[in-house]
Formats: sequence, C-alpha cells, structure tokens
Amino acid sequence: MKKLSKKLLLSGLAALTIYSGFNTIDISTTYAKVNYDVFDLEAHRGGRDIRPENTLYSYAYAIELGATSIECDMQLTKDGQIVMSHNPILNSDITRDENGNYIENNKYDIRLMTVDELKKFDVGVMDPNCGEYYDLHGKTQFTYDAKIPTLEELMQLIQSYGDKNIVLNIETKSYPDPASAGYKNNADPKKFVEVFNNIVKKYDMEDRVVLQSFDWQTLIEMKKLNPNISTSALWQEQPSWGRDSESLRRYEKKKSPWLGGLDIKEIP
Repeated sequence: MKKLSKKLLLSGLAALTIYSGFNTIDISTTYAKVNYDVFDLEAHRGGRDIRPENTLYSYAYAIELGATSIECDMQLTKDGQIVMSHNPILNSDITRDENGNYIENNKYDIRLMTVDELKKFDVGVMDPNCGEYYDLHGKTQFTYDAKIPTLEELMQLIQSYGDKNIVLNIETKSYPDPASAGYKNNADPKKFVEVFNNIVKKYDMEDRVVLQSFDWQTLIEMKKLNPNISTSALWQEQPSWGRDSESLRRYEKKKSPWLGGLDIKEIP
C-alpha cells in the first residue's frame, strides 16, 4: 500500500479520538499489557473523518499516522467469520451495490450473509445526500473502492506494516436486548468469542487487543475462554440518540439484558 504524505497524515488529526465519555476504558487495568506511554491516541472506526470507516484504508491510515490504538467493530457472519462493521445491517449511507447504486436501507443483514456475498458491496464512498451523517463525517473523507474487511485481513494488514505496538480496541457488536434494533438474528455470544479468540491467537495478538462490549455476556464468555485477553465493559445509564438499547435500565424492576446476569441494583 502506498505510503501517505506527511501533509495528509497531519490532516487526519481530527479523525482521531482520545478516550472520553462512555467509551472510556480503565487504563490502569491494561497498562501492563498495552503499552500506553502518556495517553492513548485512538482512531475511532479507523479515523472515519478522513478515511471510510472500518476499512483497510482507515486502519492503514491510523497505523501510518502513529495512532497507539484503533477502535473498531465486529459482526459475525452466516459462515462463521468476523467482518469489520459498526452496523449489523449494511448501512445505506455508505454502501453501494455492484452497479454503483446506494442500497436500500435495512435490507441486508450481515449476520445472515457470507463473506463472499458481503465482498460484492462497496463501502468506500459516503452518499453526499445522506444528510447530517455526511455533514459530520463525509465532507473531509477521502473516497476509495473499498470492501468490508475481515478481522483476519486487519491482522494481516498490521503484520504487513511490521507494527509491533498498535492495539486494537475492538468491540463485539452484540444485541441481547429485545428492545434493540439488532436483537433479531443476534450472534451467539459464545460462538462470537470463540471465533475471535482463534483469530487473535493465530496472529499472536493476545497482548494487543482489548475486547470491549455493551453486551457483557460476550466479555464473560471471553474470560472463561481466554482470561489473558483484556476486556472493557461499556455502559450508559440512559438511552441516547433516541435508541432503547445500550442502557443499564437502572430504574427498571428486571435485570438489564446487557449486563450478562448482573443486577445493577445490587451494585453500590
């Protein structure tokens, strides 16, 4: 892959995020394994304000920029592979079909598709007519012909650069809450984690991943399977952006389905 110019590298600073708000992880619990010197310079979805999110282009850009970690998202496919995507349903704002047309919204569920089927779509050009999403992230974004990468392709990319330090802050996108839009066809947490663990071990990345999730069941399964992998429990007390998911549901009578069996009322 062609190296980026220094001018382009510098222009990408706005695409990177430092841990803040509910995306925080406890650095003290991971410092021994994850080599943060002073602070973590993290590329959110690979740095989506400059490169198409969760693509090899964005991940490569983060590596070349000198980011210390990459935040990225995983989905489990029908054929038992992990691909990099924030949404379980192909996002019509960024996805084009083989004819170059933006797809219909809510039509293609990644979890019901094979990797070969997913590779037919392009996610490298944001639709300039998609409204606020384009205004926030698309105006400064370089465009490419880009396919949805697998987790293995991301690991191979890191190896191809010879990078020995960058960390993946990587999220199991899992939806245990019936109120969540992603609940239907949700991946089995145990299977999800098993596939993830096998790939991490294959590429000798156990000390360079932090598995994060709003679905704490995936973190519990991770600790059962491989306690050497660091985990980060994500939460938010109230729903945001009009969503009913990813909430502790603190004031409800029943346990929140997000907490893997824990009851928030029992925790001071």
